[in-house]
Amino acid sequence: MENLLLTPSGENDLRCGSPAACDQPARDDLILLRQAATGTPPVRLLAPGEPDARIRYRWAVGHHAAFGVWRLLAARLRTIADTASPAGSAITEAARLYDVYSVLFLYTSSCSPERYDATVRADMIACDPAFSGTWSRDHEAVPALMHRMDEAHDAGLTREIKRAARLNGQIHMAVAKKLVPEGVSLLQQEGGPPHRPASAEGDLYDEFFHVRRTATCRCAFSAQILRRLTQVATDMAHHGLHSSDDPLPGLGVKAASGLRRIESSAHQQLLHLAALLASETCRADTGRRGHAGSSFSTHV
Repeated sequence: MENLLLTPSGENDLRCGSPAACDQPARDDLILLRQAATGTPPVRLLAPGEPDARIRYRWAVGHHAAFGVWRLLAARLRTIADTASPAGSAITEAARLYDVYSVLFLYTSSCSPERYDATVRADMIACDPAFSGTWSRDHEAVPALMHRMDEAHDAGLTREIKRAARLNGQIHMAVAKKLVPEGVSLLQQEGGPPHRPASAEGDLYDEFFHVRRTATCRCAFSAQILRRLTQVATDMAHHGLHSSDDPLPGLGVKAASGLRRIESSAHQQLLHLAALLASETCRADTGRRGHAGSSFSTHV
């Protein structure tokens, strides 16, 4: 699994074009993703053919993409919370990021409970018996920023974001219930309450997911997340969003309708974000350096 390089929280990104910064092409990835989104399965960046290997692949690649989405979402929420009259486009983009995260959640957890228990869950137990998603450094800021946004703005202004966040939470709970029917997480199983990740736990989480914290430029960040989105889209084009027929339990009528919307628009959701990321890479479709057009910031 290729490492994902992320600038540590609180540190500034490198300036694009500096000696330690990235100079990655993005055009090929975007072409492949567009092929996948339009029904032409690409023949590059293929997921493993063996089912259990593909489960692990989806878990790793999907989480890498989610880490990027969380950082983008945190930056967008901070801007909205700190702006007296945030633009409607900013509200829409934040909601779209939640929808992309919902797609990635379905993608990473698309296997049966039995195969999840035998592969991903077993791997996490081997890493640490109390392994927990609460140890993620990249998601840590999101709930607090949602609260800041709620305090700063009238509920009507941010309704679109909260609707997307609510659906994401409902999908999250349904997926957890599907994969772990007994409803006990590894952390709970070991008697530990959810909490802010200690440094050692954050390090362990990063090590498990092959994340290396080092200063990178915005172009490098965008190129890496674009590559993961392309891998996800390519895999979906060949094997579908779901790799098992197990339904998601416990969804109400509105949530089930939202789930169908997420499923039917999965490729388009990825393509929209990918196009924005491609505009921030050092060599986007135009071949020019810089951040042409995108309003996304990666600094969290």
